Amino acid sequence: MGEPPKLLMPSDVTARARRTVDRNLKSWLFGATVDDLTMRLGSPSEAAVAAHRGVVENWVHAWQVSPLDVRWEERRWPSLGRQRLPVAVTIAGADAIVSAAGETRRWRSLQQRCARLQALDDAPHWPEVVDSTFRYWNGLTDDDFERLLAVVRWLQQHPHSGLLIRQLPIPGVDTKWLGAHRTAVTSLVVPLGVPEDLGLRERELLRAVVIADPALRQGLPRIFAAPDRELATLAIAAHQILVVENLQTLEALPDVPDTVAVFGWGDNSVAVADFPWVRNARRVRYWGDLDIDGFDILARFRARCPCESLLMDEASVHRWRGLAVPYGAGGSVDVAWLTESERTALDVLQREGLRLEQERIPMDAVVDLLMV
Repeated sequence: MGEPPKLLMPSDVTARARRTVDRNLKSWLFGATVDDLTMRLGSPSEAAVAAHRGVVENWVHAWQVSPLDVRWEERRWPSLGRQRLPVAVTIAGADAIVSAAGETRRWRSLQQRCARLQALDDAPHWPEVVDSTFRYWNGLTDDDFERLLAVVRWLQQHPHSGLLIRQLPIPGVDTKWLGAHRTAVTSLVVPLGVPEDLGLRERELLRAVVIADPALRQGLPRIFAAPDRELATLAIAAHQILVVENLQTLEALPDVPDTVAVFGWGDNSVAVADFPWVRNARRVRYWGDLDIDGFDILARFRARCPCESLLMDEASVHRWRGLAVPYGAGGSVDVAWLTESERTALDVLQREGLRLEQERIPMDAVVDLLMV
């Protein structure tokens, strides 16, 4: 009997239409020319029809009931007589191709979204903005698109509100939503004249401080937190300033004479280097995790403010090695700002893939060094 003839079924055309839609949907949405989609359905010979009559009959019937625009041709064969066979399908226009792909709902939704976004502004450049931001609003759920539109409209009307994110009076929009969709929002509102920061006021970080010497407190609590702009103006005259990387470690620090400790807060540690009372202290010490991030922060802090490290040397690595954990993170450190012992410690940790978190080291060992 041989192999059955190669015949395209309606499902094959649907799959081809869907691939065509996926490739061209955006360009069609913004006015690109739509080429007709023409597919030949097969051309079985008389012998093939005779050998695979059931297959061919199913194929013919499938196209007889198809809603697509099918072109039929008549065949006259000596043994089979006159037969009318489907030859090709032509699908003309975006609407028809989208319908054949089963994507009409998606197409209509995107057309409506595009029209609503276009209506936000009549500036000559605005259609290009809507086009360039397609990847952000194309995949949103209907609810999230409505929220996006509401946020854009509100910011368009209030470009310099000075509100915190939580204060935005937009139904369904909270801090978490705006955080997840901020790129989409920014890409649409900045071309409308809204600042990159959306005209919003960022919540200030509250940095913790421990006045470890009771004589220095002068009515202040032992531990408190405030924004950097307020902390920088404090009238503190401590002999020793300790910048601590871990908040719990800071909280656990006992009283130490003539010492004030400050929470570093990762990359924000460098800001502490600019506090006048830190720069004026006779001794500034940075105590971070024994890992690549800790040494990177130490190097950048030292580039801004002369300081010593605490428990971040070769001896500390060897002494507390049993408390280290596996750690394979990469990164780079400007080792020019590290001492020889600090560089050696970093080399050991990187070579052996280890990390020693500062809170693992007994506090007694820390206090002994701080008292020196």
